[in-house]
Amino acid sequence: MPNAVEADHIRRRQPRAEYARGARGVEWVRPTDLMARHTAVVAGRGIDFEAALARRVRAPLVAPVRRVGSRVAQLPPVSAFGRGHRPHQVARDAVGRS
Repeated sequence: MPNAVEADHIRRRQPRAEYARGARGVEWVRPTDLMARHTAVVAGRGIDFEAALARRVRAPLVAPVRRVGSRVAQLPPVSAFGRGHRPHQVARDAVGRS
């Protein structure tokens, strides 16, 4: 308790400017800057919401495609069914060239 009393006396002897230096005071901000701060926060929340919504909508569509893709990888190659060859391309003679 004596330390608290001494600290109070020391605090009262200090000038007000030095006493207030450690405390956080009022921060003066232009109204336009204040609006920009808060709208940026709201815009960030909106972007996060849109991203989360897109993930939720896309998830049920992506899962079946991944399952089909993994099953396709297990199938034998198309050539095993007699369809893997390249089709013959149509060739033309050089018309008018000598």
